[in-house]
Amino acid sequence: MISILIESTYIQLLIVLVGLIAILNYFHLTRKRVKLNEPPIVDYQIPMIGHTLRFIYDCEKLIVESREKYGEIYSLYIFGELITVVGKDSIGDLYRRENDFDFYSGTDVKLVVKYIFDDAFKDLNKSLKFMKDYFKVNLNNIMDRIEQNVIKSIDIYIGECNEPKVFNDSHEALKNVFAFVAMNLFLGEECGHNEEIFELFKNLVSSFVKAFYAPKILSFVHHWFHDQVATFSLRYISKYKQVIIKHIKLIIKKRFHEKKKLGDAWIPPTDVLQFFLNDPEIAPDLDPNNVNCNLIADIISIFILAAMSSTSYRASYALYELAKRKEDWPELYQEAQQINEQCNGNFKTCDDLDKMVKLDRFIKEAFRLNADLLGLPRQCITDTHYTFSNGYQIPSGRMVSVDVLELYRNENFQGPNPNEFNASRHNSPATKLDRNFLLFGHGKHICPGRNYAVTLTKITLHHIMLKYNLRTKFENRIPRNHIGFFIAPARPGDSSIIFEKNN
Repeated sequence: MISILIESTYIQLLIVLVGLIAILNYFHLTRKRVKLNEPPIVDYQIPMIGHTLRFIYDCEKLIVESREKYGEIYSLYIFGELITVVGKDSIGDLYRRENDFDFYSGTDVKLVVKYIFDDAFKDLNKSLKFMKDYFKVNLNNIMDRIEQNVIKSIDIYIGECNEPKVFNDSHEALKNVFAFVAMNLFLGEECGHNEEIFELFKNLVSSFVKAFYAPKILSFVHHWFHDQVATFSLRYISKYKQVIIKHIKLIIKKRFHEKKKLGDAWIPPTDVLQFFLNDPEIAPDLDPNNVNCNLIADIISIFILAAMSSTSYRASYALYELAKRKEDWPELYQEAQQINEQCNGNFKTCDDLDKMVKLDRFIKEAFRLNADLLGLPRQCITDTHYTFSNGYQIPSGRMVSVDVLELYRNENFQGPNPNEFNASRHNSPATKLDRNFLLFGHGKHICPGRNYAVTLTKITLHHIMLKYNLRTKFENRIPRNHIGFFIAPARPGDSSIIFEKNN
């Protein structure tokens, strides 16, 4: 009885302590700083909760109304943290001033990389450079390999569809295709079709998505508490890294053995794993026992996760728009047939892919209209504060996001009727970086896999168009819903698609 009372008292004291910390945190963040000309905090009704509920359930309207009332820069109180939102005129401040705003300190990036892929986080710039260099050197040489794996995976995971086949979520139609291609390309032929690895990554993605979209209730106390709880199972329970390393070591030993046996006659594979093994810092002295398998596993995992989550989500929006917009189908299908004939049914180089001008524009427009509402947050890392060009100031430590919604729905940047889908709107490829299209970032921290992501999307949609007739199950539905747990990300809504064999 006494032990129960002591335990009950302890829990009550803990709740009071946590509540006290949350209250102090709230007043600390929302207090007026006399010396700084801070952006206005948008009005809210419930102290401590702030704009959190509207950010989750009515995010788009919250951002639009805040912009109309307060201008292009303002602050929202979300999950126990003040986040400053800036408009199109401050893009240069946020994306080009690396000494003032740190991409890697953003809450979303830290959650994904620091707590889960700690080996890659130790030198993230170098880790990402590996991937950027790989695609820069090899994308042209692996085009045929990507295409053959796309065709094979479509046959496996979508099927012949002699009878109409319904996918209740457009993402489900593409997730396995993108995973199949990514694992073959990143881990090699020896491991790319391994069922254990395939299931491992599917489960890892599921756990990752749960961690990423978990409501940040503990962030009202401090975001550190949320990060620890959200990533606990991935860090301490999941054995995914050990399984990946086990398979990587087997492949490495096999390749080193073949190289030693064949000498100059050995032809190295063109996958990402071999690209790492060619680096003397990762594989010194060509000794399989000295290979930094932890780093390789982390970097490969990051990019396979990206392929199975964000890349396949983006492509699924384009797939849904393709099924929905029958007015654009004839031109796109005609282009696909012409290119297929010119290339004899097989892409050899990036030049072949560049001929898909109409499909590229269509994909870019689908990306634009289904984009996140806010850009990935960056943290102000100046000594004391930062002053924007319009005179507003924010303290060091503040998270800042770009109002992407304003950028993508602005006539001055996007042309007439920016809220409507127009397959001919764009005159530049989806991979081109400019201030009007920030899907893959801007400045130093552009997505290192953007060319691969667009290439895979184009090849996949190209072969789907040639093989199937598509239609949506429901009319006038949108392929995404905005749920603002972190950065108001777009997630698939009711995007059911019917596949039927193209006779």
